[in-house]
Amino acid sequence: MKFTLMPTLAKRKAKEMVVLGIDPGIERLGWGLVKKNASNSERLDSGVKKTSQKKATPERLYEIEEFMDNLLSDKKPDLVSIEKLFFSKNVKTALLIGEVRGVILAVTQKHRIPIREFSPSEIKIAVCGYGQADKKSVAEMLRLQIEFPQRKMIDDETDALACALCGIYSR
Repeated sequence: MKFTLMPTLAKRKAKEMVVLGIDPGIERLGWGLVKKNASNSERLDSGVKKTSQKKATPERLYEIEEFMDNLLSDKKPDLVSIEKLFFSKNVKTALLIGEVRGVILAVTQKHRIPIREFSPSEIKIAVCGYGQADKKSVAEMLRLQIEFPQRKMIDDETDALACALCGIYSR
């Protein structure tokens, strides 16, 4: 069986990989781009895409689709790592997150980028070594593994960076 590299991966050094982590949300979508080379991992870029609650859901989903399309075209990651919807107390929120995930998965497929999905506990295990770690612990362990920007980050962004690291570690 012959093994061939994806076009984006073939352009980079053999031991280098760029992963885009996504923490899906309708109001706030966290994203983080992490590069892994032979010796370490580094944060290339990250942020939060916000949509207005004043807009209708289809309009917000389209805004996320456009954002993801531009992000994938611009950053050209080797892999997209996304958090699975594992559990939600609010059914309406769970449905909206599912719709956002569908948009993200479709856009990623359009760009022919491999996708890996991880549960929250898998991400916590990869970053902290403990699947029940709280958000503060995840952020603290993440800070030990990659350099954070000089600005304050909200949970959605740190969750996306943790998801990206999980994608790197799973490779």
